Order: sequence, then structure tokens, then C-alpha cells
Amino acid sequence: MLNKEDLNFSLRQILSQWPSQLTSSPPLRMAAVLVIIHYPQSSPRILLTKRNSTLKTHKGEIAFPGGAFSKQDKSLCDTATRETREEIGLIIEQKDILGSLQSVRTLTSNFVIIPFVTIQERILEPQILINEVQEVIDAPLFDLLDTQKIDLEHQSMSTKSLYEFTYGNEAIWGATARILKELHDCLYAKRGFY
Repeated sequence: MLNKEDLNFSLRQILSQWPSQLTSSPPLRMAAVLVIIHYPQSSPRILLTKRNSTLKTHKGEIAFPGGAFSKQDKSLCDTATRETREEIGLIIEQKDILGSLQSVRTLTSNFVIIPFVTIQERILEPQILINEVQEVIDAPLFDLLDTQKIDLEHQSMSTKSLYEFTYGNEAIWGATARILKELHDCLYAKRGFY
């Protein structure tokens, strides 16, 4: 099992060489999320949110904390850290961002999402913004990544392979699953970490 220092060092090295090109073209909108890996004990865990069922888009879906780029943001990294602070009350410093994975496009809401990655020793108890987030999911990282399978239910929405992950009774699909697949490939396919 990788300790925090080994995972941090390895992810920083991989992400510095990982392709993270933007794939935006009009009329797509830009967004950013934060992939938060943390070590409450000896095994890494990953934070996700379940979106509130009253939202207009992506209601009830599992997602990373994050959201749309705003004029007040200096960068997409600012977007990811600001939205994380607003949605779940966690303050992540930009100096703690290791890099970003490849951008992904939502299939239904025309966003291009840049996933930024951070590893935290410990995190404070999340403070949920109830009108956006229904709950915070704190999943064992490698156990979650091991649930990867092809998403046959939504395959007709794309010409590319779509993936699905599961945690408990929750299906994780769409852009969040593509980000998890990218993280899986970053950790496993490229370096054989776990």
C-alpha cells in the first residue's frame, strides 16, 4: 500500500507529464473540480459529493466538488478551490494542488471540466452547502477505482467508451466516472501502483 508521501511524490511526477489539454470549443462552458485524496489513517480515501436532487442539472448525481468558472476567478484552479470551499467548506491552498488530469466534457450540459488533484494529510469535517450538496462521500480510493466497468446504460450518449464506478448503492457515471477512469489510468496503467 502506498503511503501519503509516496503517492504524493508519484502523482506530482505523473501529473507533470500527463496530457491535460483543453478540449473546449464554442458553445462549451468551462468548469473545474477538485479531486481530493486524503489519508485519515494509512490508506488513501477520496471525497465525492452527492448533488442535491433539487438542482436544475445533474441532480442527485455523484460528483467532485467544483463548478463553473466565474469572472471573479483568476484561473480554473481558483474555480476548483472556491467551489470546494463553497460546497463543502474545505479550504484547499493552491500550493497543495499537484496538477490536473485531462479535461472531460459533460454529455448533457456542455461543460468542459478540468479536474485538479490534491493530496491532504487530514481534512476537517466537511460543512455541506445544503442547497447544492446532499451528502459528502468519503470512499476508499483503491476500492472505488477497482469497481470500474463499462457503462452500458448511457453508452448511446457517446461514441467513446463510457465507464461506471459504484460505491455502496450509488452508481457513479458521466463526467465523474471519466475523471475516475483518468485517475485510475494515471495511477495504475502508467505506473502499476496498486
